[in-house]
Amino acid sequence: MARYKPTHEGGYQRGAQTRTRLVEAAVRVFGEKGYDAASTRDIASAAGLNAPALQYYFENKEGVYLACVEHIIERLWEQLGSATAAAEGVLADPGAADARRVDAVLGILSRMIALIDDGSGAKPWREFMSRQQAGQCPASAHALMNERFKPRIAGVIRGLVAHLSGYPVDDERTILHAFGVFTQVAALRVQRQSLLDSLGWDAIGPVRMEKVRDVVLAQVRFALEGLVRLRAGAR
Repeated sequence: MARYKPTHEGGYQRGAQTRTRLVEAAVRVFGEKGYDAASTRDIASAAGLNAPALQYYFENKEGVYLACVEHIIERLWEQLGSATAAAEGVLADPGAADARRVDAVLGILSRMIALIDDGSGAKPWREFMSRQQAGQCPASAHALMNERFKPRIAGVIRGLVAHLSGYPVDDERTILHAFGVFTQVAALRVQRQSLLDSLGWDAIGPVRMEKVRDVVLAQVRFALEGLVRLRAGAR
């Protein structure tokens, strides 16, 4: 895995500020061009700097990309951290009512849906992540995301679905149900343009985002409550 230099290893043009500027510019460039087409010169230019400045902070292009992934993971946890922690608390309570478990899942998904709002400043890293999920990134970036973000989110949703369905947490049916719940929201990013075209929208602001959130969460609630009914019927 490529190494990128932490800020404390030196101070080139105000240290942390310059490094952050480079990372934010890299997110935009990688999102627009993809990993293979983007160059370190493109990134430095987008940040208003020269190539030596970038090379001071990052070993190579892969190092810049990994720094972008770290930056996005931090942003994701800022958005999802409190809802995830609350859901983990519900999961840890063996006596939690099914309604609390359903609401815990919806709490996480609600925060994820908010990321589609064009006013949230998420557009550059949404484009970055879409390219990464399409495979336009080094393997080390997938490994970093799998290590630092996905397991916690997937684990709490799967655990709650296991309780709601009555299936063991490692049962294939639990995994499939949890994956289906998660992808209802993930699809909003992947199929974003199709969504806009279907609705005749040119963008998604706060009001439109709330409409999308209400419909998607209603669908997920119906699915989760359906699992509870199936569990009760099986008994």
